[in-house]
Amino acid sequence: MTLQLYLHFPFCKSKCLYCDFCSAPGSRADMERYAAALRREIRLAGRKFPDAEVSTVYLGGGTPSILPVDLMDSVLDTLRSVFSLQSGAEFTSEANPGTLTPEWLERVQRYGVNRLSMGVQAVQDELLRSLGRVHTFRQVEEAFQMAREMGIPRLSADLMFALPGQTLSDFRESLARTAALGAGHLSAYSLIVEDGTPLAQKAASGAVRIPDEDEAADFYQLGLQEMSRLGYCQYEISNFARPGEKCRHNVGYWQGAYYLGLGVSAHSMLPASEEEKSAGAAYVRTANVSRTEDYCRMMEEQGSAMETCQPISRKEAMFEAMMLGLRMNQGVSGTDFQRRFGFSIREIYEAPLNQAVRNGLGQWTADGGYRLTAKGLLLENAVAVELMEC
Repeated sequence: MTLQLYLHFPFCKSKCLYCDFCSAPGSRADMERYAAALRREIRLAGRKFPDAEVSTVYLGGGTPSILPVDLMDSVLDTLRSVFSLQSGAEFTSEANPGTLTPEWLERVQRYGVNRLSMGVQAVQDELLRSLGRVHTFRQVEEAFQMAREMGIPRLSADLMFALPGQTLSDFRESLARTAALGAGHLSAYSLIVEDGTPLAQKAASGAVRIPDEDEAADFYQLGLQEMSRLGYCQYEISNFARPGEKCRHNVGYWQGAYYLGLGVSAHSMLPASEEEKSAGAAYVRTANVSRTEDYCRMMEEQGSAMETCQPISRKEAMFEAMMLGLRMNQGVSGTDFQRRFGFSIREIYEAPLNQAVRNGLGQWTADGGYRLTAKGLLLENAVAVELMEC
């Protein structure tokens, strides 16, 4: 079985004002305990999937690059001793500028990391401060230079738009200056104000103004134009790559690859057992507990931190395949859909998808697949909602 691996590292220097991810500052003792729990989960997962061939690995967070070198070494040594990586496997680690060191990069590269995804967000230091980011753009430049000097072959950057106080000119500058650093891949996400975050409280009090949907659409349209001008091809709603630089791990998510999430709050999509299949499940989704303290305690006491295990019916699986696949510019392959589910896309979704064609939002492809137009990508959620009743 081919499998993608995701490992979650919940630690960071400080919590950004907009962040609702499972992340928080941690002490050395916290990190030691967590690394031990994660190593145990890796070993137990290896026993459950002894024949798995790993096509991609993704270290996410939080900030993986904040984990001390010796602890990251111990985790990756366990990972490589337990799982077999395919030749040419993509091995990504997230990192934040200001936390990278040559020692850390050398160590993760030794274990196969060949792609670095850095949280840049903006190039204007005043915007970074307004988000609660702890780095400057000068540190971004230093981090990219360090990664290149250490021989990391593929570099990616995350940017944000529709920020409080951000102008279109600011966003254009962020795209241009980040591209100039040599990033082969850029992700650009609109700010989402999550309930319970400090930013949500600031917005509610009127201390900051969040751009509305129309303004966010202006940022997005500018991003499409500038990315193309800078040599990036859009392949998913928020992701852009130069030739050969697509993130294979994320493409796997959108195209229905099996993946195993390890660590606190990590999610998985795994094959159903024979018993689950006989009950109508296409595959199973699981999730670990979302508090680091609970994760460590449960791994220590019972060897599992799973909180939910949900069999996904064939109907739900078909909808997920459409919802996720339509995020990509190439859309959903009719051949792959037929192979996975035994039905054609037209048999299940012809009426709402034809309506989307009439509205200029989508188009059928030669193999009976379906993709959204440029206009449709802007309204992907609205198109997906219409498929739910089929």
